[in-house]
Amino acid sequence: MCIFGAAACGIVLLRTAAGTQLVFLAVFLIGLGMGAEVDIIAFLTSRYFGLRAFGEIYGYAFASYTLAGALGPWLMRRGFERSGSYVSILVGFLLATLLAAVLMTRFGPYRFRPG
Repeated sequence: MCIFGAAACGIVLLRTAAGTQLVFLAVFLIGLGMGAEVDIIAFLTSRYFGLRAFGEIYGYAFASYTLAGALGPWLMRRGFERSGSYVSILVGFLLATLLAAVLMTRFGPYRFRPG
C-alpha cells in the first residue's frame, strides 16, 4: 500500500514538477510502484488463491498488468490530443493509483499458508 502511495506521489509530482530533478524523482516513484506491482501479483495470487490454479490466475493478472502498461502511453496521447494537456489523464491515473492503495487495505488474512 505504501509503495502505491509513493507512486501516487510520483504522479502528483509529475503533474506539478517545474524542474528536471523533480521529474526524475516522479518517474522514479512511478517506476517503483510499477516494479512492486509485478512482484506483488505473484505473492498475492499464491496467498489468496493457492497453487492449484496459480499459473492460470497469475496469467490473467499479469496479462491485465501488461495490457494496462501498454494502454498507459496510448491514453496519455489521446488525453493530450483531446485537451492539449496531460492534466486530465494524470488525474485519472492518480485516482486509479489511490484506489489501488485503498483496496490494498481491504484484503483479509491469507487463505493459504506459505509452503
